[in-house]
Amino acid sequence: MLKKATLLMFFALFATMISNNILAKGPGDKAEDFTLSGIDGSSYNLSAGLENSKNGVVVIFWSTECPWVQPYNDRINDYVKDMNDKGFTVWAINANNTESLDDVKSHAKKNSYVFPMLKDVGNTVADMFGATRTPEAYIISKDKIILYHGRISDNRYKAEEKSNDLGNAAGEVSQGKEVTVKETKSFGCGIKKVGQDN
Repeated sequence: MLKKATLLMFFALFATMISNNILAKGPGDKAEDFTLSGIDGSSYNLSAGLENSKNGVVVIFWSTECPWVQPYNDRINDYVKDMNDKGFTVWAINANNTESLDDVKSHAKKNSYVFPMLKDVGNTVADMFGATRTPEAYIISKDKIILYHGRISDNRYKAEEKSNDLGNAAGEVSQGKEVTVKETKSFGCGIKKVGQDN
């Protein structure tokens, strides 16, 4: 009877940890390898992406609809080009089960994205990272260590933006420095995951 009670308590604690996102990946944690299909039909593998980049891979969880993502469309390409210049490969990942592959394709075409858009069917990679919002960004080092996690910047509107947190972190990594601000609070829409009430 005691064993059964202990087991039930363990499962209750595990469920609480998941609901509170305690198992989420953060700075210092190792990212697991993953492979996703891009809207261009190509396959994108984290290990391969890291091998082909100078300083690491940046992944940003993205959305075609979220009103917190859309204001970035006027400058996300500039951010990505800057990070490419700093030696990073940048991928955007759509994990929303409410947004179809066709939605993602048309949205990327409309905004002339200069970076690959990947579709995370079943939100497997979002769950792997513990990502919960769009936009939400991660910088992953050459040895798969997460160096930065959080928001792109402190404001979704360009005119009110004072700090490009993701760009600042990428700049420090490219200069061989330790990231000063390793984690920021991401703001945006919740990722619409399979099995959730949307």
